[in-house]
Amino acid sequence: MECLTLAQIAEAASGEIIKGKAETKIKEIAIDSREVKEGDLFIAIIGENNDGHQFIESALQNGAKAVIVDRPIIDHEELAVIKVADTTKALQDIAHYYRMQFKDLKVAAVTGSAGKTSTKDMTAAVLAQKYKTLKTLGNYNNQIGLPLTLLRLCSEDEFAVLEMGMSGFGEIKLLAELAQPQIAIITNVGPAHIEQLGSIENVALAKRELLDALDQSAVAILNYDNKYTKKMAENCRARVISFGFSAGADLQVIENKFNNNLNQLEFKLKWQGEKIKFYLNKAGKHNIYNALAAIAVAFLNGMSVESIQAGLNKIEFSDLRMDIKQLANGAVVINDSYNANPISVRAAVDVLLEMKAKRKIAVLASMLELGAMEKQAHLEIGEYIAEQDLDLLITVGEIAELIAEGARKSAMAADKIYSFADKDSALKYLKNNLKKDDLLLVKGSRSNQMEKIVAGL
Repeated sequence: MECLTLAQIAEAASGEIIKGKAETKIKEIAIDSREVKEGDLFIAIIGENNDGHQFIESALQNGAKAVIVDRPIIDHEELAVIKVADTTKALQDIAHYYRMQFKDLKVAAVTGSAGKTSTKDMTAAVLAQKYKTLKTLGNYNNQIGLPLTLLRLCSEDEFAVLEMGMSGFGEIKLLAELAQPQIAIITNVGPAHIEQLGSIENVALAKRELLDALDQSAVAILNYDNKYTKKMAENCRARVISFGFSAGADLQVIENKFNNNLNQLEFKLKWQGEKIKFYLNKAGKHNIYNALAAIAVAFLNGMSVESIQAGLNKIEFSDLRMDIKQLANGAVVINDSYNANPISVRAAVDVLLEMKAKRKIAVLASMLELGAMEKQAHLEIGEYIAEQDLDLLITVGEIAELIAEGARKSAMAADKIYSFADKDSALKYLKNNLKKDDLLLVKGSRSNQMEKIVAGL
C-alpha cells in the first residue's frame, strides 16, 4: 500500500479525527489485530463472531499508530483515533478512495457459480507475462476481502484481477462500485446459493450486477455455452466477447484432447478467423473454459500467443482445486475439495472419466446452499454418475446419501455404491480397499472439509 495521511483516510471514510495529527502517514491498514505491524492503522470491524473494538489493546501492542472506531474508546497517548458511523463501510470507502488514486490501473473482475477462482488465477498468471499484476488471494472476494485486496495495490501495478463472490442481491453491485472494473468475466450461472436467492434465474440476476456496473467503454467476457450468461449479452452496455465450444462464440474451441501421460490438455481455438493451439497443465474441460476467459483478456490487451502460453505454463492455482497427487500405495487422488455445486461436481466427475486408471472412484459429500433444489440436485448427480459407469461411488454424510439413491435408481450396481455417515468411516474403508492403480476423486462443499480424507490417505 502507498502511504495515506490521516486526513485522507478520514475524508474517504466520512469520519472525524478525534485525536492525532492530520498529516500523520499510514503505511498499511489491517482489520486483524494479530496482523498489525509498527505504524499500521487498525479498523475495528464488527463481524459475525467478534467485535474489533475488543482487540484495540492487542493492535496497540503490535504497533498500531491509529485506529478507526465507531464509539468512544479508552485514551492511549500514542494512538490516533478516527471515529466513523460504520467501520465496515469505512473500510470499503477507504478502499474505493485508494483504488481511484490509480487512474491508469486496469481492473478485471471475475464472478460465476463455478470456476471463478481458477479463472482469476489463470487470468492473473497470463497477464503477469506483460503487466505488473495484483490478484485476489485466497477467498478474499467479499465485502471485507475485496477492500483488503484493493488496499494491497501499489504504484507499480498495471492490472488487478479481482474475484467477486456473492450469496445474495446487491453484493456484487457493491463490489463493482468499489473496484470500478473495465473488464468483467462471468464464467457461468448454475444452482449455487439457491437457498438465499430462490432460483437459478435469481442467481443470474445477482451475477448480472457486474455487467450493470460497466460503461460503454468496458468489455464483458461471457460464457457462450451457458444459457444464462449467453442471454446476458442481449442488453449489455459494454462490448461483449463470448467464449465456448459452440459455433458462434467469438473465442471458440474447435479441438481438444487430454494427454494422460503428460497430464496435459491440448486445445485449438478460433479467434478472429485465426486458429491457435494452446496447452494447459490441468485436467478437465471446465479448465478450458477458465483458460478461454484468460486468453480473451490477454488478446484484448495486446498479448502474443507465446506470452499467453508462457502464462498458462506458470499458473499457481489456489489450494484444493484439481490437485492431483500419487499416494504411497501407487493410487492417484484428485483433490477438488474446496467447494461443490452441481456444475463443479459434474465437471470434476468428467475429469475422473477422461483420465486413465484400472478403477475410477468418486468420493462425494453434500452440496450445500441449494435450498428447495437440494434433494433433486443430489439425485441428479447420482443419476449422472450411474450413466458414466464409474467403478465405485462413495458418499459421505446424510445429505450425500441422496447421490447414492440417485445412482441406484439409475441402475448402478449396488455393490459399486457405499455410503458412510462421516469422513472417518469413509477414510477407514479407503485405507483398507484402495489399490495400486486406482484413481480417486474427492469433492464436497467447503464445510464438509473433504481435504481431511486426502490428508488421511
